Amino acid sequence: MAIRTFTSQLDDQTGGRSIDNDAPLGLRQEFIDAAFHILGRAPFFNERRLYDIVSQSLGVAPAGRPYAGFRHACGRDLSKADWQRVYDVICRLWPEVPWDLQADFRAAVNRILAAYLVAWDLGEDGCLHRVLPPAAQGQIEAAFQELSRPGFASALQSFRDAMAANDDRPRRDRDTCRNIFDALESVAKAVFRMPTKTFGDALTEARRRQAMSSDTIAVLQKFYDMANNNFRHGMTTEFVLKPAEVDFVLVSCVAGILLFARL
Repeated sequence: MAIRTFTSQLDDQTGGRSIDNDAPLGLRQEFIDAAFHILGRAPFFNERRLYDIVSQSLGVAPAGRPYAGFRHACGRDLSKADWQRVYDVICRLWPEVPWDLQADFRAAVNRILAAYLVAWDLGEDGCLHRVLPPAAQGQIEAAFQELSRPGFASALQSFRDAMAANDDRPRRDRDTCRNIFDALESVAKAVFRMPTKTFGDALTEARRRQAMSSDTIAVLQKFYDMANNNFRHGMTTEFVLKPAEVDFVLVSCVAGILLFARL
């Protein structure tokens, strides 16, 4: 892989991946270089087609014979685009990548995103997903598997809504918190067969059954109070949680989902 072979930060999954409201100019040009480099290895690569896709997906009319060539024109058009559209182009090109080059394309794009500290990576589905520490990502995948079981359909939908908000650009922090807690509440109510009750009622039932330690229930109660005060329907203040606190809510709710689902 020739793309950022020496300066790659791809292995650093937690170190400052904090940019979620920009597409730096350098990133844009490096992405165009990567696209031409990887797609140029395809048997039927056509610079004209690549240029047309980049320009038209940005809403720009392609020039018949662009000044200084197709690569220059792609870089010029992408440099003028709103930052959100840059990521649209990354995802738009995914279907154009032959299957045998998709791994190289992802690796090249993700090296560039990591180098510019962008908070997302390109996934195997061709979509951008927020980078999480490997341990947290493993828990999210485990939670998805648990919620795919019968009886958790409502929780699974809230879980998916939370991850969509988390992956949005920029992240929708309150929606992330609200939806992931809704998923936690749905799991707890399903486990104790209390569809019309609240998370607080589920904690009362857990205490009555001694389903978990009193210390664990006390922690969950505090977390429930935090949710009600900060991002749920009964919130008492404007949403003010910092990005790191949103990460805390997400990871904590996922851990709670696994706790209840495995009772």
